[in-house]
Parts: sequence; structure tokens; C-alpha cells
Amino acid sequence: MSAKTMTVSVIGFMEKDRRMIRNILSVASNNECAYLMTVGGHELADILIVNADDPAAMAIWNEYRLVDPNTAVIFASANSQFGSEHVCIKRPLIASQLHGVLALGVAREGPTLVPHKYQVLRKSFLFRSLSPSHLEKIVALSRVMTLPAQHVMFEKADVGAEMCVVLKGRLKVSVANREGREIVLGVVGPGEIVGEIAMLDGRGRSATAITLTSCELLMIHRQDFMPFLEQNPKAAIDLLNVLALRLRLNTEQLAELIAEDEVLRPA
Repeated sequence: MSAKTMTVSVIGFMEKDRRMIRNILSVASNNECAYLMTVGGHELADILIVNADDPAAMAIWNEYRLVDPNTAVIFASANSQFGSEHVCIKRPLIASQLHGVLALGVAREGPTLVPHKYQVLRKSFLFRSLSPSHLEKIVALSRVMTLPAQHVMFEKADVGAEMCVVLKGRLKVSVANREGREIVLGVVGPGEIVGEIAMLDGRGRSATAITLTSCELLMIHRQDFMPFLEQNPKAAIDLLNVLALRLRLNTEQLAELIAEDEVLRPA
């Protein structure tokens, strides 16, 4: 059976963001669904990705939904307090966050029941290349944890022994700058993973994670996951390939930001 083609219209973003989104659409495409980005921002599409911080983009969105009120939409906002009944991800765009939304089909299908643990792992950015048998082993060694809203899951520099896959709810990931001001790195939701860096390297947490809503999390402990990788070298290789891809995407995004800063910097 051929993959279903989903057209995606991107509204209110600079060219560097459009290139990054195009790359993510390519990565998120699979045997079930292929994403195709439209050339212009005013074409009818199956999914809209809208810069919610751009008044002109929001005006286009308001006109668009009068024509097709059922169109799926993903908002992107630098305001961590931005609220909407639709999916909202953090700006500047984070590759794994956008991929997670697309992979789980949240934008296409709207709110759904909490997905099965196996299905969440199968569609996550980190584990998407692993075989069904390897995913089943990871599910078997994991446990489910429920946390209330505004719960500090971990703070920067804490010893990290677990990573979590979000089954339900949203968490805020942030760091503090030199003046102590909070810098929000992203808001993660169902299908996305938090804490994998410290869990894999055994060092301190690189950021702070706080639940924004009540959350249901799939917890994977280092003492269980590392032996799994040792016993399943093919899974370890698949995981390395995905981590390399994510590093490549993040490097490209960083290069774009540096280039933009040099252009804006006064001579």
C-alpha cells in the first residue's frame, strides 16, 4: 500500500526555518504517510504550521479557517504561555519537537486517547529505527509514572539516571542565564523524550524539566537500558544513527542562527 500524501503549508517563517521544516518533513515521512511542503503559504493544505508570534501569519490563519475550519494546525510560539486548543510547539523551532508532533499524528488526528507504550516508542524520534522486538524489550524494562502539574521532575546538574517518554501531558524544559533569568528551551508533549542525554552519558542534567500539566511518563532507567544496548548491538547502532541525524539537524539549525546573528550585527 502506498503512503498517504499530506500537504503542509508553512506560514510566517523565515527561509532558514522553512528549510529546517522541509528537512523534518522528509525525516518524519514513512511508509504510512509522506509529507509534502507547499510552495506558497496561501495554498489549501492538510496541515498548517503557523508562526503564532507573527500578526500577519495569524491573520492568514484566521482567514484560512473560515474556508476550511477542519484543517489541522500546528502553532509555533516563543511565548511559553501561549494557549490554544491546537498543538503548539516552542520557537525557535526544535527539530525533535516538530518531528514528535508529526510522527504521532497529533496534528492530523486531533486529541486522542493515551497511545500504547509500544506505539509511542515506535513513532518517537529516538527509537523510530529500532526493530519491533527491540521496542518490545524496552517496553518490558520501562515503568509508567504519573506526576501532577508544576512538579519539578529534575533540575540542571542533577544526577541523571532515567529518561522519560511523554505519554500524556506537557513538560517545560529550561535553563537559567547568567542573570538568573529563565530561558525556555522547549515545551514537550506526547511522544517526545526528556532526559536522554544524562541517562546515556551518566552525567548531570543539562536543563531543568517541570510539568505544565498532569503527566503520564514512560520511565527508562540507565541500569536497565545500558545492558540492553550491550546485549543488542544492532539496536545500539540504530540508536547511534538516529542520534547522529539529530546532531546533524541541530548543527544545521545552529549554523543558520550564527549566520543570521552575523548579518544583524553592526559593522
